[in-house]
Amino acid sequence: MKKRAFGVVYTLLTLFILGACSTEDVVTNHSNPKVSVFTTVKALTKKEFSEVGTSGLTSPSKKDFHKVHMTLTLRGTDYLSDIQVKLPNYKKDFNNMKDDQQTRYWFGSGADEEQENKNIYTREFVLYTKGLNDKQIKDILATAKVKTSWVVKDTKAKDQSEFPAGKNIKFEAK
Repeated sequence: MKKRAFGVVYTLLTLFILGACSTEDVVTNHSNPKVSVFTTVKALTKKEFSEVGTSGLTSPSKKDFHKVHMTLTLRGTDYLSDIQVKLPNYKKDFNNMKDDQQTRYWFGSGADEEQENKNIYTREFVLYTKGLNDKQIKDILATAKVKTSWVVKDTKAKDQSEFPAGKNIKFEAK
């Protein structure tokens, strides 16, 4: 009986020591990347304004336009594949404002960059903001949603997430 008890204790102790020495994580959660979104709205510089086409506008001025810069960063992407990101359609959102017949989205561009363990998505666009206040601009930016989906490499499990695009909106001094 003592030998059997000693054998059980010895086996459990050996398993405990081997488990403690293991360098591999038993439980890992690499399925959810960390997401951050930053949006900046600022006035155009003189040079930027000189490059904006203003035909069709009555007495346009530099103060009638703003540049919006949005950066979305996904961190923890090394364990993911088939990452899909659907950013808001700001052109549609700004050009279809309720009770506003004005074309607001003037032009824009974007870039997607994959780095080690993170993906960065940037969008920059120019808005015609004459007659709009900061609150109206912020409301449209804040109500938009970013949709993401991915596949976890280890398990092949598909996952998705949706979150507000306008979490961190900053208006820079005019």
